[in-house]
Amino acid sequence: MSVQYGFLAILTQGAAYGSQLQNEFLARAAHRRGLNAGQVYSTLDRMMDQGLVEAAGATEDGLPLYALTAAGEEAARAWLTVGPSDTRPDWDEMQDQVLVAASIAGADPVAVVADYRAAFAERIRELTHEADSRALLAANRAAELGAKAAIEWLDEVAAALEAHPGALVQPRSPERPRRGRRPADREDVAAD
Repeated sequence: MSVQYGFLAILTQGAAYGSQLQNEFLARAAHRRGLNAGQVYSTLDRMMDQGLVEAAGATEDGLPLYALTAAGEEAARAWLTVGPSDTRPDWDEMQDQVLVAASIAGADPVAVVADYRAAFAERIRELTHEADSRALLAANRAAELGAKAAIEWLDEVAAALEAHPGALVQPRSPERPRRGRRPADREDVAAD
């Protein structure tokens, strides 16, 4: 889900095409190893089906552009200002959300960090109460150490955001990715 929300967040900066969204997301969530083109375009198709994005014309060389709908704008703004709603946050999704929010002007990464910190602190409290059997002890200890590591990282991010507000905000890259999904030629489609 964080890839979808990351794309929505990037689209708050204006319409973009698939490879552009892919590159922007990976530049902002640098801990990610990659996204394949299939994942990018299936995510965009799903977002169109959900009414979060819409077609917004094409680039000069025919790459389809995507833009936020009102529902997409609302979903993006919520994701850029509020952390997880449950007490079992995912490590990768946390990194995606915190790093992307810190890179988008108008987002509230401090609030996102605070919400994740609270969720991981609550997770630690839950784990200490669940450790009532030997079978759960090792698993709970691993989850507790993971939650403590997340809090430590979040504290470092919070300190950096406080010391240098806006330092991680980055506009969309002026470099244009060379790849992208080309629209199907209407004559080729009709011939099939």
